[in-house]
Amino acid sequence: MSDLTQRERYIRVLSFQAVDRAPLMEWPIRSSTLDKWKAEGLTGLPEELAQLDSHGAGVPISAGMHPAFDENIIEETGEYKVWVDSSGAVRKDFKDQATPGFVTRSWLKFPVETRADLPRFRKKYDPSTSGRYPADWSEQVSKLQSSAVPVLWDILGPFWVVRQWIGFEGTCIAFRDDPALIEEMIDISMNCILEAARPGLQQVKVDRVIINEDMAYKTASMISPEMVRKFLLPHYRRLNDFFRANGVKVVIVDSDGHCGELIPIWLDAGFDGFTPVEIAAGNDPVAIRRQYPGQVAMMGGIDKRELSKDRQAIYNEVMRKVPYLIEQGGYIPHVDHAVPPDISLSNFLYYRELLRDISLNKPVAEPSTAS
Repeated sequence: MSDLTQRERYIRVLSFQAVDRAPLMEWPIRSSTLDKWKAEGLTGLPEELAQLDSHGAGVPISAGMHPAFDENIIEETGEYKVWVDSSGAVRKDFKDQATPGFVTRSWLKFPVETRADLPRFRKKYDPSTSGRYPADWSEQVSKLQSSAVPVLWDILGPFWVVRQWIGFEGTCIAFRDDPALIEEMIDISMNCILEAARPGLQQVKVDRVIINEDMAYKTASMISPEMVRKFLLPHYRRLNDFFRANGVKVVIVDSDGHCGELIPIWLDAGFDGFTPVEIAAGNDPVAIRRQYPGQVAMMGGIDKRELSKDRQAIYNEVMRKVPYLIEQGGYIPHVDHAVPPDISLSNFLYYRELLRDISLNKPVAEPSTAS
C-alpha cells in the first residue's frame, strides 16, 4: 500500500479504509500570520511546510449566485467603508484590521427583505446562465480526470444560503413565521446546485464535496435539531443522493461551533462527517470517535490555542488525540480553524513535525527528553 497516490490516500482515510499513512494537510495560513512569521525569519516555504500534501484540485463549477452583485462603496471615511458586497448585502468594514485575514463583519442590510425581492435572485440562480463553467472546461476535465491529488468541490448549504439572503435573525424569524419563504429560498438555491453541477459531475470524478453551513454556536446548534430535521434534512438527503449518484465518494459538512446535536442528523442524511471540529466550542474528536466508531470522518480537531503555548502543551495536545484517531481511521489531523498570529513559527513547525512523525510511524519523544 506504499504506492498510494495522495488522491487515493485522501479518499481511503475519510472512508475508514486502511492507508499507508495519514494525509499531511493543514488549514491555509492567513496573511496576518504569514506576516508575523516573516518577521520571525520565514523566507519562502520551510522544508517542514513543503512536506505537506496538496490541498487538492478544485472543480471550477459555479453553482451558486451567478453573476455576483457588483461591489459598490456607499460611504467611505478614513476609519471604515460602508459597501455592497458580492452577495448583495450592505456591510460596514473597519479599515484598520489588527489581524488581516481574520475579518469581523458588520451587516447593515440584507438583500432579501420581502418576497418581492426573490425574482432577481431567481435570475441569479438560473442554472442555465452562461459562465458557470470556464471557457477551458474541456482542458480542466482532462487535467482533473488524471489528477494524482484529490478532486474537491465546495458548495454553500441551505442554511448558509438563507442566512446570507436574509441574515441570521431574519432566518430564525422566518423559520417560525414564514416557513414557506424558507422553503422557496432553499428550493431556488438547491435546484441551481443540482442542475448546474449535473453535466460537470458526469464528466469529472469528484472525490469530496464540502457543504459549508456554519450552523452552531459555542454550546449548541443555531436552530433546534427539530427545525434542522424538518426544514434542512430533506434537502441534505437530496444533495447526498445526487452526489452519490454522480460518483462522489465523501461528503463533509463544514460548520464551526458545537456540532453534537447535528452529527446524528448529518449521518441520517448520509453525510460522512464534518470539519473543523472546533475545540473551543466543546467538540472532542476522541469522544466523538468513541461514540460513533467507524463513522463520522473528521478533519481538524487540534486546538489552536494550545499551539501558542510551550512545546509540552503542543505535545500533550497532539499525542492525546492524533495517534488514537489515526489508528481508528476516518481522520485527517490539522488545526480546528485558521492558524492565528499568536502562534509562533517555531511552535507551528514543531507541531507539524509531530504530525509528520506520527503519520510516518516514527518514534516521538517528549520535549523534555528529546535530544
